[in-house]
Amino acid sequence: MQQVLIKKFSLRRNGVEYKAGTILELPEVEANALVAGAPKEFEKVSVESTEKAERTLKDFTNTELKALCEERGLEVPKAANKAKLLELLEGAADQQDETDGDSLPPVNAAATVK
Repeated sequence: MQQVLIKKFSLRRNGVEYKAGTILELPEVEANALVAGAPKEFEKVSVESTEKAERTLKDFTNTELKALCEERGLEVPKAANKAKLLELLEGAADQQDETDGDSLPPVNAAATVK
C-alpha cells in the first residue's frame, strides 16, 4: 500500500469523495498510475502513523497549511491562524469544484448577435 496526498481538487474512489489535503492509502499500482497521470494534483507521501489511513487538512500544522496555500497561489495574511488557513484552503477547493466538470463557460449572448 502507498499513501497519496490529494494536493488539488478532489478524488472520488469507490463512491467516496476525498477532498484536497487528504492523504489516503491506495494499492501501489493505483498510486503509481494516479501520480504519474497527474503529478500536480497528487503526490506520494509517507506518514509515520499507519493507524490512520486518511489525513485531513485539520491534521496539518500551520506551516504545512501555509505551504499548501502558497502552492495553490492563495494569498496568506501575515497573522493567519489555523482556522483562517483552513478557511482559505476549503474555500479555494469549493470554488475549484464549482468550476470543474463538463460545463461550458457562460456566453454573452448580446455579443454573438449581429
